[in-house]
Amino acid sequence: MTLSVVTSLSPIIIQSRSGSVQISIIQDGSLWRWSRAVIAGAGMMLATLTSFAAAPTTYGEMDVAAFEKSPRTTYTVQDFSDRYRATLDISASDETFRPGVISVYNKADGAQLIRVQSDELVLGTDSKTGKVKTNVHELPYGEQSVLIYQDFNFDGIKDLALMDGQNSCYHGPSYQVFLGTADGFRHSDSFTRLAQNNCGLFSVDEKTRKIETMTKDGCCWHQTSTYTVRNGEPVLETQTVLDHTGGSGLPTETVSRNQNGKMTHTTRVVWEEDEQREILLSFRLAPSGKRIVLFRSGAASPVFYAAVDSKNQVELLFPQAKGEQLKYDDASHVVSFVRGDTAYRIVGDAKGAPTAMQVVARGKTTELKLLAEPAQGSLNKVAEALKAAQ
Repeated sequence: MTLSVVTSLSPIIIQSRSGSVQISIIQDGSLWRWSRAVIAGAGMMLATLTSFAAAPTTYGEMDVAAFEKSPRTTYTVQDFSDRYRATLDISASDETFRPGVISVYNKADGAQLIRVQSDELVLGTDSKTGKVKTNVHELPYGEQSVLIYQDFNFDGIKDLALMDGQNSCYHGPSYQVFLGTADGFRHSDSFTRLAQNNCGLFSVDEKTRKIETMTKDGCCWHQTSTYTVRNGEPVLETQTVLDHTGGSGLPTETVSRNQNGKMTHTTRVVWEEDEQREILLSFRLAPSGKRIVLFRSGAASPVFYAAVDSKNQVELLFPQAKGEQLKYDDASHVVSFVRGDTAYRIVGDAKGAPTAMQVVARGKTTELKLLAEPAQGSLNKVAEALKAAQ
């Protein structure tokens, strides 16, 4: 910073990192005395500007008063970067989640660049050296360190993610993200949102130059999202939601894709093997090999019919709508159901082995042949399960 004074009609220029203050004076009697007073005031203002410029914006929330009164331990993090160092000032307690402050400094001049505070930081130290661990990023539910230094936006400059608490899914770690620049860092709202609204920090694939996030709600709803980076910002490309909350227990997969800035959506039901799912009857149709499965998820639970193709996509699932139900006729050994103007019938012999399948649409019956291989289960098991579910 500089302070220069030039008399006559030249201006006084006071320069600092925050800019400059200019004061024009005239070398003339009382005006000169007034100018000296102004210069003194400007010097005070310069000191204020310098102090203001040295204090970075603080991100995150914490009970500052309580933290300042509590015993604390300060750790220095030196080896994550050649240009920067960091400190972790954290409460000296045995709690897993503790209040603390992460600060990042320029090694060259010692200037503080970033300050993040939180009531819930996690102290992870190396068991051998006692140093704070950095760049630990175990997804989806493993350990994630307070500081991660990596190129997130693929511009060749490493960026910073600093833990700001446990604000992600299931009280998991969340982060403030700062993108590296030629002379420091700038806070990124868009990357920070990705590190707040999902399960922990996003993953970075340097080969495909894509970013992926994951979030969930209980055991039965999962969402993964893939982003590319355009003009330094993450742009959603694809999003996949697997929803197991339907009555059948089979997941409904909804895939959304970015098509020239507009998201398009496709939904399908997917067949997944599950040890808790009881197969009551299963056979294949000829010549396609399509699998017909009747199953339930537990004793006294509803019985479902699924037609599954070679890619494990469920082409037809029944029942789905309210009032739909499977029926069994003891006399004819037939399991049947109706959807719209089409009836489906599985015909068996006296022992419960399937012998044929029929589709009746608008009075026309189409016979579907079965592959010449043993069926799994029987129509008798289906009949028993239907009675148990009543």
